[in-house]
Amino acid sequence: MNKVVSNKYQECYYETTLDNGLKVVIWHKEGYEKSFAIMATPMGAFDVSQIDSKGNEFEYHSGVAHFLEHKMFESRHRDVMEDFSRMGANVNATTTYDMTCYYFQTSHDLKEPLNLLLDFTQSLDINEKSVEKEKGIIIQELNMYQQMSDFRLVRESFAALYHEHPLKNDVGGTIQSVTETTLDELKRCFNNNYHPHSMICVVVTGKDPEEVMKIIEENQSKKKFASINTAKRKYVHEPKEVVKDHVSFEMDINRPKVNLAFKLDGIADPKERCRTEIYLRFYFDAWFSSINDEYQKWLDQKIINDFFGYEFDFGEDYGYCMLYSETDKTEEFKQLVFDQLNRMKNTPLKKEVFDQLKRRYYGENIRELNDFEGIAITYFRNYFNQLSYFEIYDLIENVTLEEVQKVMDKLDLSHFSFIECLPFRG
Repeated sequence: MNKVVSNKYQECYYETTLDNGLKVVIWHKEGYEKSFAIMATPMGAFDVSQIDSKGNEFEYHSGVAHFLEHKMFESRHRDVMEDFSRMGANVNATTTYDMTCYYFQTSHDLKEPLNLLLDFTQSLDINEKSVEKEKGIIIQELNMYQQMSDFRLVRESFAALYHEHPLKNDVGGTIQSVTETTLDELKRCFNNNYHPHSMICVVVTGKDPEEVMKIIEENQSKKKFASINTAKRKYVHEPKEVVKDHVSFEMDINRPKVNLAFKLDGIADPKERCRTEIYLRFYFDAWFSSINDEYQKWLDQKIINDFFGYEFDFGEDYGYCMLYSETDKTEEFKQLVFDQLNRMKNTPLKKEVFDQLKRRYYGENIRELNDFEGIAITYFRNYFNQLSYFEIYDLIENVTLEEVQKVMDKLDLSHFSFIECLPFRG
C-alpha cells in the first residue's frame, strides 16, 4: 500500500491497485469507531451508448444504470438488505448521471459487511422473471417522481435544453425504456462496467488499515474475473441551440415555480472544469445570495422566496446553469435574473466579498474531513475525474481575485430556456 500523509490537513490514507485492477483506498480516521465503505463505478445515466477498446459498440435503453442498481441487491441465496441489517450496517445505493455507487455505514465489526459489499457488487444473480417484476417497481417510482413539482421542473428544463445529450433523459429512464429493457441488456451492462478494473473501493474507518486491506485482498483473491475489455461512453453531437426557449405546464401546486436555464459549453479538461465551477460559485454567491444587499428587497417584493436557488454543472460535453424560484411574479423574476447576470459580467467582484467567500469555502472543505461519507464520495469523484483529493482544497486556498474574475469572460449566456410550472387553472 502507498501511504499518503497530509501534514497540512492532518489526514492519512492508504491506496493501492490490486492485481485484478480494483482501486482500493483506506482513509484512516484514528480514534473513531464507525466505518463507511463504498464501491463505485463510473457507469451512470449518461452511458446509454458505449464503445469498448476493440471498437464494439453497445446501445442501452435510458435508465439502464438505475435498473441495474436495483437488481444488484438481488440474490437467490440470500437477502442482501436483511443481511446488512443483521450485521448492524445501514446499506444504500444511488445512481447519478455519471456514476453508480453502493455503500454502507456501521459502528460494529467491519469484516462481515465489507465482504458482503464486495461480493454483491461483483456478481449478478438475476433471471427473466425477476427482471419483469422489477419493471413494475421502477415504473411506479418514475410515476411517483413525476408528481413532484420540483423534480418535474428540472426534468422539463433538461428536456428543453438538450436535443441529443443523455441529460434530456431522467436517470431512471422512461416508462417505455424501462419496459423494453431486457435481461441480456442488464447482463451486458454489468459485464462492461462492473469489472474490478473499472471500479473503486473506498473505506473510511478508524480500524487498522492493514487489517482492512487484508479483508479486501483475501476477498478478491478467491475470485476470478473475465479479461477486461473496458467500455467507455460514446459521445454525441449536441447543437448549441436549445430545443425550446419556453416551456409551460400545469400541476397541482399553489404558486408558480420557474426556472431560467442556460445551456453552456462543456469543458474537456477536468481540472479546468473544477476551476470553472469554483470560480462561478464566487460570482453567483456574491450576486444571488444574502451577501448581496439587494437580496432582502427581492424577498420583500416577493419576486423570490426561500425556494430560490441556483446550480451549475459542467462535463466534458455539456454545461448548464439554472436559477429557479417560486413566485407569482414570473416575468419580474426573469428580468431580475437577466439584470443581475448582466451586472455580474460587467462588474468586478469586490475584494472584501471575495475574501469572505474564500474563507467560507475553505472552511466548508475542512469540515468535510469530519464527514466519512463526504470523504469517500469526494475521493472517488476526484479519482474518476483524474484529480487528487486535496487538489480542490489547495485550489481554493490559493485562488486569486484576478483568476476568479476571468471566468465571467468565458460565460456565454445566449442559449437559454424559461420553464414555468403553473397551478392548474380553475
